[in-house]
Amino acid sequence: MARRTRIPQTLFFQRPPSNLWPLVGVLLVSAVLVGAMELTIAIFSSVGLEGITQRNAYSMLLSVGVISAVTGLLWAVTNRVGISVALVMSAMLFTVTLHIRKVQLIDRPLMPWDFLEWRQVTALAPTLLPGGGALAAIGSCLLLVAMLFVMARAVARGTPRYPLPKAGRRNLALAAVAYLLVIIFQQHLPVRRVFNRFGIYDQVWDQRSNFQMNGLTLMMLWNWEGLRLAPGGEYSQEKVHAALGVPPGVVPTAPQEPVDVVVFMAESLWDPLRLGVPLSEDPLPFVRSLMGRHSSGNLISPAFGGGTANAEFELLTGMSSSFAPDGAFPYQHYVLRPVDALPSLFRRAGYQTVAIHPFHSFYWSRDVVYPLLGFDSFQSLTDFPSPRLEGPWVSDEEVVDHILHELSDERQPRFIMAVTMSTHGPYNLPLTGEEKIEVQGDTLSADNRLLLKNYVHKLRQMDKAVERLVRRLEARERKTLLVLFGDHLPMLGSDYATYREAGYFQEPWTDAQRERMAEVPVVLWTNFPAPREELHMSISMLTPRILETAGMRPPGFFAFVSELSKVLPVVRGDLLRDASGEYLPTGDKIPQAPEPGSWADWMRRYRLLTYDRLAGDNFSAAQAAGTVSQDSR
Repeated sequence: MARRTRIPQTLFFQRPPSNLWPLVGVLLVSAVLVGAMELTIAIFSSVGLEGITQRNAYSMLLSVGVISAVTGLLWAVTNRVGISVALVMSAMLFTVTLHIRKVQLIDRPLMPWDFLEWRQVTALAPTLLPGGGALAAIGSCLLLVAMLFVMARAVARGTPRYPLPKAGRRNLALAAVAYLLVIIFQQHLPVRRVFNRFGIYDQVWDQRSNFQMNGLTLMMLWNWEGLRLAPGGEYSQEKVHAALGVPPGVVPTAPQEPVDVVVFMAESLWDPLRLGVPLSEDPLPFVRSLMGRHSSGNLISPAFGGGTANAEFELLTGMSSSFAPDGAFPYQHYVLRPVDALPSLFRRAGYQTVAIHPFHSFYWSRDVVYPLLGFDSFQSLTDFPSPRLEGPWVSDEEVVDHILHELSDERQPRFIMAVTMSTHGPYNLPLTGEEKIEVQGDTLSADNRLLLKNYVHKLRQMDKAVERLVRRLEARERKTLLVLFGDHLPMLGSDYATYREAGYFQEPWTDAQRERMAEVPVVLWTNFPAPREELHMSISMLTPRILETAGMRPPGFFAFVSELSKVLPVVRGDLLRDASGEYLPTGDKIPQAPEPGSWADWMRRYRLLTYDRLAGDNFSAAQAAGTVSQDSR
């Protein structure tokens, strides 16, 4: 009997070597998809095709490997290489579209956690796409269901053109998963040193730079793992208490004569006169008069054009959002348990704590976060039946009505946090004829004049609502503190269009430029005598001032923030400034082994305490009166 010739078996296939061509095809298609994706993003970016030159070529090769691995994994699962390529291509097209739109709106790259907040996208769709938002959402869902049905049918009934044996499918899946895990967790593996030699770094402290160097694929993949908070050093109860510099302290008690506190965070409140574009009248005459008579100035916001939740987080907790990865939101990713914050401290001091926001309660996960921060109740959009509107949003007059209604019950002191909506964009809506303030001069183009005219009209309406609120508060016998501030500057066109034309924004970015693009007005108004101060600090630094003005002694962590503000009044992810006005290094340029008492040591302590309160064992939490040991007094 003649002996049969043995045919060597390949790793994945049991057919002749020609069946390796589909695998080669996957690699080539992946390379084309990555190139097309980055080219499309560059075309729609403000820098154009020049952005392609900023990519690291080795990062692009890793990206091709990622797309190939994902495709291979799907191929191993479905045994259909064509369907796998189609699924990957569709996912990339969807992701690129969202990324381009996000960059156009707020100049930030798409992040993995954006996909976790699909409810926010659908809630804003009717505004971003007037008249077509709901239709677009329904159509997209139906198309997705149809695609999944067709592909599932093809897998179930069709005959694979390039079938894989069981062993080949298993090996392909293992190889794909292994590659993806190495890329995702490269920061913790020896391979990181190899990557670094080729200039490949996960620049999590600056996601814009991360994207520019590594491209969308790697940046997205690395940031799934990048949600972790780090203590920045050794973590223990002893280290936390040493970082505090004082014992954790007890929950403050209300003064003998309680002070009602109203925090009025006005959406996109900013002073448009700073643009230098002449207007027919001041849109903020009353707010400006308050700033001239009471403690006031500018706060440094952690956001621009959006990201209200981070401004809220900083004001309520005294923590800086800068210690989270760039683009992350503590509300959604880290506030998972009760946290010492202004509402919880006031509630434990005997106050009724109320949050008011005339929009969907789930937006920025407020319905979950507010109870954890200590709010007794939350009045959201459903609590505003048949409201007066300012454009598409509930007017500030309605918010003022709710505040006054809460204050009418004086059986218990109140802490109220009101977050407004009427000054929210978009600002390119058609004029209604009610806009009385004219944008003068010829500095701005017609499109940007429209944006500014709509914005200043909204500001004027907000100013009138604040005036009515203050007039009513002036007549109260109970002591009252009103904290009025903006969450961030308004989005006046894509890529800072209005700011550019007016000459307010000029490249290149400098520390001074970053600071002026983050300054929002603040005023602390009281109906009782209080020292007037000029304020210029990060939003998080204002928290202990609110407690002090309300006659309450800030406990441990908040006392630490008060002292920190005297050393580093401005703490932001891309901006650090000390009390003398000197700008300091940020990110990985901060000394890792700082001298005790130095500004870098204060940052180390601030980071450690933030980790303790959000992800650690909460050793720094204030204790109830009577539970503090004698040793800690």
